[in-house]
Amino acid sequence: MKQTPKNRLSQPSEFIKMMVIILVFVSVFLFSKKISEEQIIVNLIVLLILFFILQLVFVVMYKKGVRSGAFWLLILIILAGLAAGITIWYMLQPQQIIIH
Repeated sequence: MKQTPKNRLSQPSEFIKMMVIILVFVSVFLFSKKISEEQIIVNLIVLLILFFILQLVFVVMYKKGVRSGAFWLLILIILAGLAAGITIWYMLQPQQIIIH
């Protein structure tokens, strides 16, 4: 029986390396141009989408049984993002001063 050839991207570590390299190259490309305020917002949204896709890859690999610290990093980032979001929301609320 002939064995099917495997490419390097079928290995989880190689696939993750490729995703990180793509994220770095896109970051360098986006921020190498002259940047306006709108362009910074667009760049950050693109990077967040790429980072979200990278984290989804970690979650899928975790579900398939490939244990990685990246899954726990995803959980930590989600918790930090929630804490930052709640803090920003709280700071933007109008403050009420109570005088007794």
